[in-house]
Amino acid sequence: MFLAGLFLLLDLFEFPWHKGLPLAILYGDITRTAIQSPNSLQGTLAFLVAVAMVAQVGMTKFTSQRVNPALAKLQPVGGMAVLALLAWKLAIETSYLSIGCYLGMILAVVLAYGGVTMGREAGTFRR
Repeated sequence: MFLAGLFLLLDLFEFPWHKGLPLAILYGDITRTAIQSPNSLQGTLAFLVAVAMVAQVGMTKFTSQRVNPALAKLQPVGGMAVLALLAWKLAIETSYLSIGCYLGMILAVVLAYGGVTMGREAGTFRR
């Protein structure tokens, strides 16, 4: 989940999500990332939630700090929130999509699955 989160952050911040001539006329740039318009609110919120998820996992992985059970129980909610925000962003504007959009949705699914898996380990979900 940690690597998927890092790659998703890179995708949201650097990879083009929208391209094409109509966007260039309206916004002045031929390619737009997920945190830029159109619909920048959803991309920015997804970016911030993903930062929080990656930071929590990174702190427990690379330091001597133990996993906080309360924060581990929030991982499934955060993963689903990132997936929902990016699906909402995609549903609003479906024209002139670029590679970042498709890659970002795949990474969001992997991040949500990792959050659910981490929640199961913390005892949030039971089989």
